[in-house]
Parts: sequence; structure tokens; C-alpha cells
Amino acid sequence: GIGHFRTRVEKGVEIIRALTGNISGYAVPKFVIDAPGGGGKVPVNPEYVISMDDGEVVMRNYKGDVYAYPQPRD
Repeated sequence: GIGHFRTRVEKGVEIIRALTGNISGYAVPKFVIDAPGGGGKVPVNPEYVISMDDGEVVMRNYKGDVYAYPQPRD
């Protein structure tokens, strides 16, 4: 599987913030999470992330459905 490639959502947001403003906007990748239970890919932007803590990230997809994404263990 690809579980070993997972990182905490906070770290992903930190990476995107570091890239933004330092490289062309067209070169900044979209940071997305594949929502469990068939929720699909959800961009991690302020308008999609509802809450975030050590255990999970709660997010809303493009249809307005809410999903809880479990954080990987450190």
C-alpha cells in the first residue's frame, strides 16, 4: 500500500504555504485528501476544512457532505 507516504494534514498545509509565494502559482500543487467512505478527493483549503485536531480532520466536500479523515500516527 501507500500508507507510508501519508503525512499529517498540518504538515501538508505547511508545505503548501511554504511553496506559495516562492514558486509560480501554476507550479503549486493542489493538496487533497481522499475522504473515507467514498467521499472523494477534497481540497485542503480553508473553505473545505471544518476542524482539525490530533485525531482527525473534519472536512466538507464539494457537495456539502461532511467527512472525518483520521490523522496518521506519528
